Amino acid sequence: MSAVGCGLGLFSALFMLVGLIPLLGWLNWITSLPLVIAATVMFHLEMRDPPRTGFSQIGFILSVIVLCIVIFRLVSGGGIV
Repeated sequence: MSAVGCGLGLFSALFMLVGLIPLLGWLNWITSLPLVIAATVMFHLEMRDPPRTGFSQIGFILSVIVLCIVIFRLVSGGGIV
């Protein structure tokens, strides 16, 4: 499950970078936000199991960072820009 979470996290980070371009902030609503929430949930579920790997912990932290950047971008742009 962590491999799927890693893929979703990478796609969301890629779309987040595109969404940072002015007038493309709406892209964060459609792609980045749902993907990063799904990746964060998958990494969180992976970390609940006893053999916690460093991969799942790093992925969770990076997903939370991408989530914070996406939310900050949406709030600062008024949710549209």
